[in-house]
Amino acid sequence: MQSKQLFALDLGTTKFCLAALIWGSGVPKLELVEVPADGMHRGMVSDFSKAERCIKDLIEKAEKQLNVLIDKVIVGVAGSHLRSTIVEHALTIPHQPVQTRHLKRLLEEVESKSETPFRELLHCVPIAYRIDSREETSNPVGFTASSLSGRTFVIDADKDYLRDIIRVCNANGLEVMRLFSEPFASASVCVADEAKQLGMAIADIGGGTTDGVIFQNGKPVKAFTINIAGSMMTRDIAVGLNVSLQEAEQLKHTYGLKYYDTPKELRHQLDPMAKKVFIVLGSRIHELGAHLANDLLEFRGQLGAGILLTGGGSQVIGIDRFLADRFKVQVKVAPPQLSVDQMGLGVHTTRHATALGLLNLELGRRVSAQQMNGSWSRRYLDQFVNWIRELS
Repeated sequence: MQSKQLFALDLGTTKFCLAALIWGSGVPKLELVEVPADGMHRGMVSDFSKAERCIKDLIEKAEKQLNVLIDKVIVGVAGSHLRSTIVEHALTIPHQPVQTRHLKRLLEEVESKSETPFRELLHCVPIAYRIDSREETSNPVGFTASSLSGRTFVIDADKDYLRDIIRVCNANGLEVMRLFSEPFASASVCVADEAKQLGMAIADIGGGTTDGVIFQNGKPVKAFTINIAGSMMTRDIAVGLNVSLQEAEQLKHTYGLKYYDTPKELRHQLDPMAKKVFIVLGSRIHELGAHLANDLLEFRGQLGAGILLTGGGSQVIGIDRFLADRFKVQVKVAPPQLSVDQMGLGVHTTRHATALGLLNLELGRRVSAQQMNGSWSRRYLDQFVNWIRELS
């Protein structure tokens, strides 16, 4: 590993979390440090000064707790400004065998085609290729073709907002080494390859937004953001039951949808508060399910592995069964798992899925860069890093 330490920053609506990988004697150690968030709304910075102070508190706490200097970070990006598209593009190849350089050129032209003065690419993932009019393939190299076309999954973001994210980090002496979309990060540590092949949607229910990615045939095909999540659920309970936000948060975690999740013949044995919380909370989660159904509508019947929930909001008791009944497909909650140097670092709580996913994406990027050794993948990533440094 090139670096002896790696830090990822998750700027969530309800918490700021720093995930740290530190190598001592060649053995990686994972640490997680968090503080309550401030200056955030629906996954995005809404008050620059408050967010700046909050990052300062987090870094000071982490440096003291971990006894390290933190000056370079990987940062997650969330919010409704994220956009995903499928870009189709073709090259003319005069009856030649397809080579890696053709794939490189195809992706470079997709990147160029997708660039605008206001949007910046975060992820560019080839989905499939087509040689002339044949069936799609994931690896066209070696086949003779007159035309090579490809479908590429692209996630881009508002460039000015990325500048603001970098500025708020720079204000605390942090150099931003990389930016990744948070839903893509969560998916990288929660979804098994087999599930991606069968077709699966992952929904990361955070504090301010529910962010997700849909996979088909092992590849991402859509990312989405829903402005319903844990904080809104807590406020509903506070208003509906006339309690404080702190009490509402406790009720959410204590009862959740336990009333719904309990067999009807046994519900009379529950604390009466369980039904009260369900009436309020169930309405909001039903609304979340309706928005999720809208995002998944075009993939109806194609999600063989169902829906996977992660993020802090997925810890609501009974939410998986509630949504499974709504969608009539398998819904399960999956905690994130991170492995480094073929060493598993354990299973962690769903609330840390994004932070661990950011580490995972950067580790994967480094491995790919080493393997490619100057190919299109590394060229694109280095270009993006240079752009960040110019802003810094």
